[in-house]
Amino acid sequence: MKTAKELDLWYQTEDPWQYKSSEDDKRRLKQILFTLGWGPRFYLRALDIGCGEGFITQHIPAYEIHGLDISKKAMSRLPGNVKAITKPEGKYDLVLCSDTLYPEYDQDAIYKTIMNTASKYILISGIDERIPKFEFGKEIFRNAIQYQRQYNQLITLYEID
Repeated sequence: MKTAKELDLWYQTEDPWQYKSSEDDKRRLKQILFTLGWGPRFYLRALDIGCGEGFITQHIPAYEIHGLDISKKAMSRLPGNVKAITKPEGKYDLVLCSDTLYPEYDQDAIYKTIMNTASKYILISGIDERIPKFEFGKEIFRNAIQYQRQYNQLITLYEID
């Protein structure tokens, strides 16, 4: 799925990825939150690029949380503690991108958005073989978990110099 239209069709059903019922995704969420703890325990402003319905986004330890996704349908389901945005609003001390920096999406545009909006920390999560080797800053912590029995899911926290 590449386009907003394709994703909006996908999101006709709530939780189409079945994140809420998947033990792998519950473990992935737990590991992402653990990894975020290697930076500050709490962030001022956070942006989740490719937030979907906010499965991870709603749990980000931040005072202000923004969610950005190309699917308006998904963003209409964001929890109340997440502000749905159509474009970044300034700088964020944490920018998170989980399972979005893949070839079927515009990786260069996503990378540019990450680098233009992050002021301190970046968390990248995704299937190891599918994540491009972009430069995000100084690696602080890397965690790998098995995902869906066949993938190596990397969760990496970077600090911008």
